[in-house]
Amino acid sequence: MEVTTGTVGDTTQLGTLLESLGDIESVSGDTGYLSHRNCMLVEAKGATPYLKPRRHSPEKPIGPPAWKRMIHSYRRNRHRWMKHYHTRSMAETAFSAIKRTLGHRLTSTRRDHRKLELMTKVIVYNITVLIKSTQRGV
Repeated sequence: MEVTTGTVGDTTQLGTLLESLGDIESVSGDTGYLSHRNCMLVEAKGATPYLKPRRHSPEKPIGPPAWKRMIHSYRRNRHRWMKHYHTRSMAETAFSAIKRTLGHRLTSTRRDHRKLELMTKVIVYNITVLIKSTQRGV
């Protein structure tokens, strides 16, 4: 988990996030994570990148081999590719629920406290989901 200022884009954060992970099979991300560098970082981790190409991406992909493989895979079987890509929807749903129920802003001013505040929100959300699931008998 990384807390940044509001001016830092997603594209630059993927490397840091990948460093904290063990073995992974794939990485799904929206166009905010789309870059040649991120495709290479994901493949270097031994995983397959599913970073959504922009609507007007060139027909012939130009760039490193990791980028070309991802774009070719997307074009070859878009339905199967999108099925992998949409696994990110589960994470997006959780982020949305946390923001709706616990607020979308962090109130702490110190960076270390902001990270603790965010971690607390995630823990509270997870406990809430767990309680609701046990009440329903899931």
